Amino acid sequence: MLKVYLVEDDPLVSQHVRDTLNEAPGIRCVGHASRLGTARIELPQCRPDVLLSDLGLPDGDGTELIGELSHAPAIDGVWHPHILVFSVFGDEARVIQAIEAGADGYFLKGCTAEELVRAVEQAARGESPISPAIARHLLKRFREDGFSDSSFRDSGFSEFSGASETGMMDLEEPSRRDHEVSAREHEVLRLVAQGYVGEEIAERLLTTPRAVATAVRNVYRKLQLGQRARATVQAQSRPRWA
Repeated sequence: MLKVYLVEDDPLVSQHVRDTLNEAPGIRCVGHASRLGTARIELPQCRPDVLLSDLGLPDGDGTELIGELSHAPAIDGVWHPHILVFSVFGDEARVIQAIEAGADGYFLKGCTAEELVRAVEQAARGESPISPAIARHLLKRFREDGFSDSSFRDSGFSEFSGASETGMMDLEEPSRRDHEVSAREHEVLRLVAQGYVGEEIAERLLTTPRAVATAVRNVYRKLQLGQRARATVQAQSRPRWA
């Protein structure tokens, strides 16, 4: 059974999400908090597989909780939840802040029940669910960092370049530099931003849905790398989860 813990202060949204999750086969919402303080107490007791969290809360920002959990040692060396943001906040600064803090996925409210369930299932598998609007923010961020559309075209990457003898593109090839998004990852984000889902992207790029999911996860990971040193310095002031 896939266990989910919800952090959401809107009663109507909270009830809707819990009903949606509990009606889905193989998923149970094992806890709910409307405040960060409550979540900090209950999470180590519930030990969910997935933390589904809003950002704007009465006693702080959900990004605080994400950072605390992402950089804390796993309890008993076993429990560490996958973290999926579920929020109305879609502005670029909030998106980047949440991902850098350690979010494994970012989905906007307003999605269908089916989309929400699929996102939770993807997060539980270690993937990084992402809304098209969020992908557009990430593309903008990378353009500002010097990865322009022209440099993408100049890289020689296309739907067919880089394909193996079997015709399958290896999207999991590591980037030359750990902090730079590759042309392949950029193309996956571009297609997500246009509204394509993983299976459709895989078909267009002659690869597998798993490789597409890995490419998106790599983008999240690269955004988080730059925050590790600062997180280590701040760790002493964060609550212990053991």
